[in-house]
Amino acid sequence: MKNNNSKKSNGFVLIVLICIISSFVTLGACVLSQLTLWYIDTFNIDITTLLFTLKSPLKGADTNFLKGAVSYILPKFLETVVVCIIICYILLFVFERLVVSLKIKIKEKSLSISLRFLLSFCFIIFSLFFALKSLYDAEHCINYKEYKRKLSEQTHIYENYYIDPKSVDLVSPKLKKNLIYIYMESMETTYASEMEGGSQVSENYIPYLTRLAQENVSFSNKNDLLGGYHNTIGTQWTIAALFATESGVPFSFPVTNNSMDSRTTFASGITMMGDILKDNGYNQEFLCGSEGEYAGRKDMFIQHGNYYVFDLFTAREKGYISEDYKVWWGFEDEILYKIARDEVIRLSNEPEPFNLTLLTVDTHHVGGYKCNICGDEYEENLANVVACADRQVYDFITWIKEQPFYKDTVIVITGDHPRMDTILVGDTSYFDRTTYNCFINSQIPKTDIDFHNLISNRVACSMDMFPTVLSALGFEIPGNRLGLGTDLFSGEKTLAEELGYDYFNEEVSKYSQWYIINFS
Repeated sequence: MKNNNSKKSNGFVLIVLICIISSFVTLGACVLSQLTLWYIDTFNIDITTLLFTLKSPLKGADTNFLKGAVSYILPKFLETVVVCIIICYILLFVFERLVVSLKIKIKEKSLSISLRFLLSFCFIIFSLFFALKSLYDAEHCINYKEYKRKLSEQTHIYENYYIDPKSVDLVSPKLKKNLIYIYMESMETTYASEMEGGSQVSENYIPYLTRLAQENVSFSNKNDLLGGYHNTIGTQWTIAALFATESGVPFSFPVTNNSMDSRTTFASGITMMGDILKDNGYNQEFLCGSEGEYAGRKDMFIQHGNYYVFDLFTAREKGYISEDYKVWWGFEDEILYKIARDEVIRLSNEPEPFNLTLLTVDTHHVGGYKCNICGDEYEENLANVVACADRQVYDFITWIKEQPFYKDTVIVITGDHPRMDTILVGDTSYFDRTTYNCFINSQIPKTDIDFHNLISNRVACSMDMFPTVLSALGFEIPGNRLGLGTDLFSGEKTLAEELGYDYFNEEVSKYSQWYIINFS
């Protein structure tokens, strides 16, 4: 009798353990599965960008997207919890109330299998299958195997093609022009209508930026329509885009050590545009509506050009906002442009030429931030945010043109990268989602050469902005290349045009020991 009770007790413990293990496996698989679906529905980024984002400290970042993830996952998670509880209850009920055995004949021998064992076995098999299926879907979504393959392969593109600015005898212009460099968060050309060159069926959410591109110089991947440049691997998030456009190389530091804001040096082995302008006597400032230290931006600009960094904390100190003020990532672009007006006047009153570089934020993923001056003309919230960003930058440019320093100032407007969520971009391929660019008052005149062919049907990348901006300021670049970038004003083929975009993108996605040794 004791043996029977002991067996029954052992069997009960086994069933409980199976229920607990199976439930945890199922719940974990459910979370992974829902995270994968949320990622697909929300983001449009490669795994390098994803890993960098996940490993970056959240201090200074807007974390509202995490709430979106929780609200997406929670209903299915609770539903799975209920299902697991019901299954566990049934198994325990079967164990306690029923004594049923199934007789199965295997090679003329009778095998007795208890119903309680069969049900619990099916439960754990289902849990394991669900877990494996979730892992497979997640891997298929982010393509981790391909990422690891590329990291295991070496590229020699830097040894073969990198042009160190220190090795080039740059010729400075006699009259040094000021620079106002506007990085617009996630500003891509798909926001325009199809008629203008974008991806929207009928609406053009960026009519003013479209007009600026038409009236000035804008390098396009299309013929007579609004286009832009491509973002390769290593240029698809903000700090990477800033780094690539200012240095001519992609951000390829190991993702496992990507906390650039915790390092004492930022790419100390590389010469960036800020370094060159500093050597030419420029007074430089970086203005952003968030925490400057986020992702190492402050270190990058200070160490490469001795920029004055004006960020969220500076705005509080100078009384533009209250001490506890924070919306979205810090403060909205409406305030950013007010500060920019004051700062550019201050800089223009200094004897040195100036470089004011500013980064907007309202159009950041996920969904953007709708400020008080945004309209409600469109059903989609992001469309209103983009249209508002379009109006604000145009108003700022219009104001600059009325200032006495404008005649001596080059204005560059560019996106940093295509947006990371899928709102407004639909099924447009990432390759066709080009980054906006516009050069106003550039030193390169529209001469008798075929200027149309110079700016149209180009296959350019973020790295090409580095020498192109210097060229717009009047610098002469022997060989027309710096970093991996090509001066687009020169008419010379970019590396993406010379080597083919797919090959170029593949090579910069690979590991380079030379890059780590020389640039870190």
